[in-house]
Amino acid sequence: MKKTLLITLLLIQTTVFAQVLAPVKDYAKEVNKLTDISTLLQMSDDTLNRKSYANHEVVAKRLVELRPFNPEFRFILVKAYALQDKKSEAYNELIGLQKAGLSYPVGDQEGFDLIKDTGAFKYIEENMVKNANPYGNGEAVFSVSKNYSGMLFENLAFDKQENRFLLSSIRSGAIYQYTDAGGFEEFIKPGDPATGPWGAIDLVVDNDSDTLWVASAALPHYIGATQANFGQAMISKYKLSTGELVNSFAMQNANQPMLFSALHLTEGKNLYFINAFTSDLFKITKDGDQVEAVVSIPSLSSIKALTSNKDETLLYISDYDLGLFVVNFETNQVVPLIRSKDGFFAGINDLFYDQGDLIVIQGGVYPARLMRYVMKDDVFFQTMFPLEASHENFKALGSGVVVDGHVYYAANSQWEKTGPLGRLADNEAWEDLVIIKTDSKYKMEAFMQQQREIEETKRKRGIK
Repeated sequence: MKKTLLITLLLIQTTVFAQVLAPVKDYAKEVNKLTDISTLLQMSDDTLNRKSYANHEVVAKRLVELRPFNPEFRFILVKAYALQDKKSEAYNELIGLQKAGLSYPVGDQEGFDLIKDTGAFKYIEENMVKNANPYGNGEAVFSVSKNYSGMLFENLAFDKQENRFLLSSIRSGAIYQYTDAGGFEEFIKPGDPATGPWGAIDLVVDNDSDTLWVASAALPHYIGATQANFGQAMISKYKLSTGELVNSFAMQNANQPMLFSALHLTEGKNLYFINAFTSDLFKITKDGDQVEAVVSIPSLSSIKALTSNKDETLLYISDYDLGLFVVNFETNQVVPLIRSKDGFFAGINDLFYDQGDLIVIQGGVYPARLMRYVMKDDVFFQTMFPLEASHENFKALGSGVVVDGHVYYAANSQWEKTGPLGRLADNEAWEDLVIIKTDSKYKMEAFMQQQREIEETKRKRGIK
């Protein structure tokens, strides 16, 4: 009788458990069909507000699956675990964030009450705090007054011949220069809004041929934008020494808005760039007189920067949401550069190839930082280490340029202060734009020596 009763109770418990699980499984099937991030974020908020924590976890896992290098989505998953008292799962995710050098305020985080009162959590919290400490030897080298910073200088280049920095204004279309002797002044005046060039989006210098390349477009932020020119874009070639306009390249018969950005000049003096609206890659070859299509990459919708290896066989691409990719120029095949999910490679504003390695400006994580990715044979990611993090001037990292062993870059881009129509947003104020200089190999030898010692210890212990 007792045995029969026990079996009956077990059957009832199993049935109830199955009834609880079934909706979650059905929900997961539907969620895993979705690919739109905004929809999933809305569902994440909805399940959280309804305290449907199991479903909240399902949505969080889908977000992480689609954007594995996004730490914010990983943090949503941690919270989903914490609300269900899944300590081990939550700790594993937090340790992954902490080991990657990231820092988030876990101690006062709402929803973490069930996982906070353990030694493991306190250890994680202590290391998160340490990760937020300033690191590096960066120093401010010059600034652009807040009286001018609203002109949106989102990119800079360096002219070695004249020892000057050049900055492009999206707002006016003018090119400005900065020198220690002459300070900040206009170098190239804006173009005619009717014919272009328009708002200066990006620029790159070729000292060998006395050339300055500039990408321009008629965005809402551009003061000369009209119904007639809105959505047009072009690449312009200037004589670097004088600022004289030599030639302009525009897409003929374009039936859709265009935005050329992410200019990159290879060792062979070929210019590559992206149409940000379509993720189509183009180039203008050395001494070429037309724009050539290279490859379309519609799967990457947030491309921020391009760079190439020395022999110009590979093009590296930074997608702000999805991480780093590489194009093999022999096949035009596009593949992820880093396949491991250990690390966070999204949120990269700019990207540089430097003596076989990659340097990245990563403003989309906390703390914002500059990293050096150590590569082998240009295609194999080995390890990474920080060059700069949590600098006192860091607010919204912008783009930069590598000059003589240092990275120069904007510490506080003013772009995020603007609204969708390009105007200064409510409750915002322009600030002096600060340009920082960071050693491109800061403490590299000490880090590499430490890595060698770790590998030697593993070898002696038979650890793979």
